[in-house]
Amino acid sequence: MEEKSRFQKALDVFRPSQRGNEEKLQSNYNQMFGNDASIFGYNTSSGFVESNKLKEIGDGSGNSAVIACLNVLSTSFSEPPLQIVKRDQIFGDREIQYNHPLAELYHRPNPFMSQNLLSHYIIMALNTLGDAYLYKNRNKQGQVVELVPLMPHMVEVRGTEQKLITHYEYYAYGKGDFVKIPFEDMVHIRQGIDPNDHRRGHAPLKTVLREILGDEAAGQFTFSLLDNMAVPGVVLTPRSDGYGGPTREEAESISAMYKEKFGGANRGAPMVLSGSMNVEVVSFSPEQMRLASLRRIPEERVSAVLGVPAILAGLGAGLDSATFNNTKELKEFFTEQKLIPMWKTVAAELTHQLLIPDFGDKGLICDYDVQSVRALQPDVDNLYKRVNMGVSGGWITIGEARKVVGLEVDQNHDVYLRPLNMIQVDDEGQAILNDPPQQNRDASRREQEQLQAADTSISTEQKDTLGTEEGIPESTRNPKVVMNDEPRSEEKYIAKMPNGAFCVLSHETNKVIKCFDTRKEAENFLKRKPKKNYDNIEELGVSLEEAEVLMESQFEIEPENSKAANPKDVFDNPGEAMNRSKELSCAVGVHTHEVNGKKVFMPCKTHDAYEEAVKPKKAEKPKKDRTNFPSPGDDKQVRISNSKYKQFPYGYAKDLKENWPEIWRRGGNGGNPPTSFTGNDAYSRWTKYQSGDRSESVLNWVRRRERFMGRHQGNTRLAGTVANIKWGGVSNIGVSGMKRVINEQKKIVRARRKAAEEMADDIYEKHLTETKAVSARVRKALVNKVKEHNAKKPKYRANLRTLTSVFNRGVGAYRTSPGSVRGNVTSADQWGLGRVNGFIHALRTGRFKRKPYDQDLLPSNHPLSSKKSLDVEEKASSVRMGQSVSWSINKDPQPPSTVHGIVVSINSEKKEATMQVWAIMEDGSHKKTDRKVTMPISKLKVIKPIK
Repeated sequence: MEEKSRFQKALDVFRPSQRGNEEKLQSNYNQMFGNDASIFGYNTSSGFVESNKLKEIGDGSGNSAVIACLNVLSTSFSEPPLQIVKRDQIFGDREIQYNHPLAELYHRPNPFMSQNLLSHYIIMALNTLGDAYLYKNRNKQGQVVELVPLMPHMVEVRGTEQKLITHYEYYAYGKGDFVKIPFEDMVHIRQGIDPNDHRRGHAPLKTVLREILGDEAAGQFTFSLLDNMAVPGVVLTPRSDGYGGPTREEAESISAMYKEKFGGANRGAPMVLSGSMNVEVVSFSPEQMRLASLRRIPEERVSAVLGVPAILAGLGAGLDSATFNNTKELKEFFTEQKLIPMWKTVAAELTHQLLIPDFGDKGLICDYDVQSVRALQPDVDNLYKRVNMGVSGGWITIGEARKVVGLEVDQNHDVYLRPLNMIQVDDEGQAILNDPPQQNRDASRREQEQLQAADTSISTEQKDTLGTEEGIPESTRNPKVVMNDEPRSEEKYIAKMPNGAFCVLSHETNKVIKCFDTRKEAENFLKRKPKKNYDNIEELGVSLEEAEVLMESQFEIEPENSKAANPKDVFDNPGEAMNRSKELSCAVGVHTHEVNGKKVFMPCKTHDAYEEAVKPKKAEKPKKDRTNFPSPGDDKQVRISNSKYKQFPYGYAKDLKENWPEIWRRGGNGGNPPTSFTGNDAYSRWTKYQSGDRSESVLNWVRRRERFMGRHQGNTRLAGTVANIKWGGVSNIGVSGMKRVINEQKKIVRARRKAAEEMADDIYEKHLTETKAVSARVRKALVNKVKEHNAKKPKYRANLRTLTSVFNRGVGAYRTSPGSVRGNVTSADQWGLGRVNGFIHALRTGRFKRKPYDQDLLPSNHPLSSKKSLDVEEKASSVRMGQSVSWSINKDPQPPSTVHGIVVSINSEKKEATMQVWAIMEDGSHKKTDRKVTMPISKLKVIKPIK
């Protein structure tokens, strides 16, 4: 340390203070730490800013560029509403709790503020000071009824070495006395983490206070320039010093006159001086200082640290390059990179600091409805243009297009729109002219079969015919035929060919049946009736044009052979033989035979191929041996996995049956009078199916389930939903929709149970008062214990009658077994109340602190209850060699698996039996395995003998 004399120390008092660390420490914006420079640039030696200037600028929110960015942030942040969501752990469905108390509270957090205003507060507080505080205002029952935002600069966060945050101190007037707020009564949202104080958030605006000061200085300079003089500072000097220059009085007069003429509102007025004067500018002009460019530097920094593109905030730094397209893209970028992370951060804090601790449901989360944000929605115009392009192009149906844009769809919309100048072709390139409806195609197919099986005869005159014995004409023309559509009949129609012939075509295949020279001949062919008997093969005349067209297909003809010909498939022209080869699905072509000196044509390229095609096919599986599952005619294995209807989660159904009997009996009871097979029977079979049972009765239930769901899948009310759950099926509203129906009813049942229990407790309390079974002090203590336990919304509720029974048993044990009483117990009431406390602990946690007791007083569905359920099967007390038994293997949370076996040895001392395991087959039969299992006899159940 430097040594100074008294005189030097006295002089230091009158000297101005040096700019140093002492002055830095006085700044309200300095965090009192040595590494400030790494956080706030204005605290560095080169960027030091005086404390009074920092006080004037405040938190920076008064700057126009800052407020422009914050307005964009707060407006965009408040767009989506806050939702309370429950996620399905199995299927991942989102179930929104529209009537949840927190959703209603956040919609109107307090009488003076809406959700949008609260979102505006959160954004302003997080970006200016780094923290947002929401005080939980509670009613007398301790429930949160209001959320009150607090001014962040009036809140101090306190903690200890053991716990980061213990409580908060709120200084209502900024200083002096404070109000201590417990940690549980505050929702503290932070913008990141302050590196120097992890109890607080990190305000991004504090890093650009120097730039904000520069922007304010530039604005003040521009204002002063315009307000005071309207021109930069100047020096007026006489052009000649011959007279010695003006006196002081004359100089002041000239200066005042200059200010009067050019200053303030008089800028631009004329002025005449009494002498020649030089006017010299002694300051920079606005053009020289480039104030516009100077002010854009703070705008760029502010928009960068706040994460708001300058274009969206309307700042000059971004407007030069602003267009409609890049503005739209920047909105999407801003939403995805800035807003979505902020929504997730705030929603997570609300979930863990408000929803779970104050509303007690860990299965729910807070989530902002991001799907409703306009910037993330698909462009409707582009969407309609895309689907319209698909409909116009003929490659998507009207129904598919309507479904994409969110419109309703029915079967009438399942059509394609194709222009008239487009022709559909098959895989061979042949034109398919306006395919008729399915029913017309079926009728045409039957007519075609009749025509081929009938004896055809032509009564009209044939012109320019060519007999089959004359040989086959040669042709090298293009085999493709372009057909012009003509008016049609019902099954066949007439088309005019390019060579002038009129051919009859089939509606089904659009293939040529017969060609004629004139339309009249073709029409007469359509009017004829086929003969019912086929006696012989009659030679048919074929026109030159038809023979030419048919031969253009360039099919191969096998040389003549002497193999026997089947009269049914013998034709006198190659066209009919070729069509028959296509029906037989053999190699397309014809081969020839010699019959009575005449050349005839048969289908297929070779006779071997023909015989292979007409050879009797391997008989299909008889219908009686098919499973007919899931639909008649199908042959799939009878399994729920092959069902047409989705399986409902078994665990949810099991919980509904065991814990919600009021809802379980609302549906699936068989009607009135009940049917022979009810929903309860279906659930019993479903449970066996889940445990691996594939016996005939269980598989019959799988079949019945298919028929039941086909009739009742549309039942979406409570009774229908319960019935579908018992059958293990999913209705049209899906799993989440069914759970929503059940959950709404659960709320009603909870309220009824609560009201009934409270009424029963009131009646029993009055009974205790009248009979004086217990003292008033004990009665009051038991009533309080019931209320305290049930107020926590446990899975198993307590009631006054049960706790009174536990207390009386404790008093009896104290009096009858004094040796079991611990030494610190001084009275029977104390021992009885201690017994009640242990019972409540076991009721809530599922385990006793020490040895179990009073298990018969626990609810029947409690895991520690000793009450036997009605559906629990009796276990074997003894077994013998060769006896068939079954036992269960626990597979929580799924139902236990059932195993069958035959006893091969017995250990009487250990009361155990060893079984040879028999596997349960798909059809319910058994198959012996090499596995042996030893089990306690008490866990075995005797069954019918295994065969």
